[in-house]
Amino acid sequence: MEEEGGRADMDLTSKIAERSEQDLLPLKEDLAEWLSRVLQEKITAENLLDCLDNGVLVCKLAQIVQSAAQDCIKAGKSVKSLAPFSNKFHQNAKAGTFFARDNAAHFLQWCRQIEIEDSVLFESDGLVLQKQPREVILCLLEIARVGANYGIEPPKLVKLEKEIDDEIAAEEEKKPELKPIRKEKKVSKAASIDAEVARLAAKYNVRIEKIKEGRYVVDGKINIFVRILRNHVMVRVGGGWDTLEHFISRHDPNKIGRILTSTPQACSHHHHHSQIPGMPCSAST
Repeated sequence: MEEEGGRADMDLTSKIAERSEQDLLPLKEDLAEWLSRVLQEKITAENLLDCLDNGVLVCKLAQIVQSAAQDCIKAGKSVKSLAPFSNKFHQNAKAGTFFARDNAAHFLQWCRQIEIEDSVLFESDGLVLQKQPREVILCLLEIARVGANYGIEPPKLVKLEKEIDDEIAAEEEKKPELKPIRKEKKVSKAASIDAEVARLAAKYNVRIEKIKEGRYVVDGKINIFVRILRNHVMVRVGGGWDTLEHFISRHDPNKIGRILTSTPQACSHHHHHSQIPGMPCSAST
């Protein structure tokens, strides 16, 4: 009996790990595409962590962002200066070595100097031994948001965040919304989102109503923003993102630990992003 129980526990652990990997895939794809462009390296979702675990590329990324900030200041743009990042990192560090850990520590120190919040930072071994893939990805997306302030074109998810923030700001100011330029594409995407929302709502027995294009309300009280990222349907959660299916599956009323019924606490996860009313913070789940 104990052996069967142990096997069941292993199966559950394996399923959780597999599901976690699936939920991270859209973020990994988006980040890999961005890093490939910014670093001029061949990085994919599959090799992302292997490319990063010696700490060399994250240090080079810090240099690029810091250099972009300096260029903005030289050009007379009113932007915040960033802490300098030293050239003295180990450019030939091998994975798993002290030098890789030193690179990771060097990068994390810079992150703290430029005021990246602790909630999205990782431990050195989290990068070097690939123990904290989610934290590494969230941290680098945060660096991408910083880079966007200095003219570095951001990942698509960050662009979608700005689109949502602009929509919220326009509503608060009661400004008329801009008409979409590519109307046919928009209609097609809207239909795809509506169909997927309806499918998942039926699958998990959750009541979801459409408010407007890309925005829905769950159980009459939780306002969500939904967007398509490549072939993934994503929902904005607090300051981050989740796949729509994972988000809705956690809301299944037939499961123990329904996470969205409790009163959400104020989220300090991303102080510079708008918190969606009634939404939990992804950092706390």
